[in-house]
Amino acid sequence: MTAILIATIGTRDLMFQISSGLWYSIGDFTERVQVINDLGLDEKITHRDLTQYLSDRLEQYLDRIKPVIMGKLLTEQANQIEQLYLVGTNQLPTVIQRNKDTIYSCNILKAWVEKNLSIPTKILPLGEKGTDPSNFEAMFEWWRKTWREEIESAAGLEIWLGLKGGVGQTSEAGRTSGLSLYGERIKFFEFHENERNNQAGKPSDYTGPFLGTNYLWDRTQQQALGLLDRFDYAGAKELLKPYFHAKNLGDVSDLLEAGIAWNRGEFHVFSTLVSAHTLDSPHQAQSQTWWWMAYEQAYLAVVRLEQNNVAEAMLHSFRAVEGGLLEWAKVTLGDNFHDDQKDSPIVFKSILESHSSKKLREAFKNKKIDGGEIEPHVIWMLISVQREILKVSLPAALKGDFEYFWSKDCKNIRNRLSHRLGGMSAPELLQAWGEDLQDRSQWQARLLGCLNILTGQSFSTLDRASLFTSVHNRIRKAIELS
Repeated sequence: MTAILIATIGTRDLMFQISSGLWYSIGDFTERVQVINDLGLDEKITHRDLTQYLSDRLEQYLDRIKPVIMGKLLTEQANQIEQLYLVGTNQLPTVIQRNKDTIYSCNILKAWVEKNLSIPTKILPLGEKGTDPSNFEAMFEWWRKTWREEIESAAGLEIWLGLKGGVGQTSEAGRTSGLSLYGERIKFFEFHENERNNQAGKPSDYTGPFLGTNYLWDRTQQQALGLLDRFDYAGAKELLKPYFHAKNLGDVSDLLEAGIAWNRGEFHVFSTLVSAHTLDSPHQAQSQTWWWMAYEQAYLAVVRLEQNNVAEAMLHSFRAVEGGLLEWAKVTLGDNFHDDQKDSPIVFKSILESHSSKKLREAFKNKKIDGGEIEPHVIWMLISVQREILKVSLPAALKGDFEYFWSKDCKNIRNRLSHRLGGMSAPELLQAWGEDLQDRSQWQARLLGCLNILTGQSFSTLDRASLFTSVHNRIRKAIELS
């Protein structure tokens, strides 16, 4: 794959061949004396002035200059590099560190690259407007502006960074800002100086390219865990996208997709995404029961309350029980019950053969069906119908925690809260499930109690009853261990 290369240039990036044939670093304090003496210059000459002297005399000296740090990388990867960017300092005259500026080193390196390797090269001067290369915040802003306005990074190109030269704040800001913008497209090179080889005219060895995402992983990891604590699986997936390959988090990507589906209440989609490779045998068996989604709906209500989304918490909590009752009717009432997923579920009059009661018989009175082709029926959603059927088939569902679900006062509170504009408070949610409830734990216990009565299960908490809890924990553990 082709790439662009962005390199920060420091004082030690160039070497010069003196008359004896040896090569010396222009920036190394000891070695540069050899270079200055060979050129016959004043020993007090600054690095900026020395490189400017050589830059002004490229026709004379270019063949005696080599890039000591970048040379091997540039030579070996020349066919892969579409564009080279050189970052060099060119600070204001009032800045003390101006005497170490590398702008002329960039000029020399640009001329060497274009002559020997034919790589298009652009210099990115730093400090001309007073930007301090040692100020991380200032450098971060400089890099962000430079990424947007100066560096052309067409899609499909890798972005290589060689950040050996210059001060640490400049390199770190380049690394951080680049990763924030481009993620896995960013790759890094490391360089390893060898004084003996360098003096023989051989540039430094290098290693890479390395994925740069590891540099930001600690911070990203904590952000991802924070999103998980808020059950924001879509946000976590977007944040972790650059790391799925680098950190071997491929399974986490699939699990986060399942979390997104679960968060939307698409429990069948969630089950399809996770059952094959995530759920253990007991949980896989649970996902085949008629009642498993009722517990997922109830736990989703708990999650919504944790997110302070009280209105949705109330919606999901009552959907859990009402939906659970519907699924119970499907498996319990057999041919006496019909639900086509379009109209309201209905109970046929034939149920009177096994559930006869005065109130239920009255519900079927005067039900005339045109043509007599369809058996007389009543709407399942009528609370009076449900209660009469439960009296025979599941009398426990009219007592205990369920008693509050059926009470007229709670029903009136639910209707009042559901059909008005404005917000809803957590105390109002508790009140809708019984005026005796004092806190969220009691609300969860009541919700769980209703479902356990309905399903015949004995779960101790809603999070243990939910299949998604194990998936959530697996996601979290994978991120923590990466």
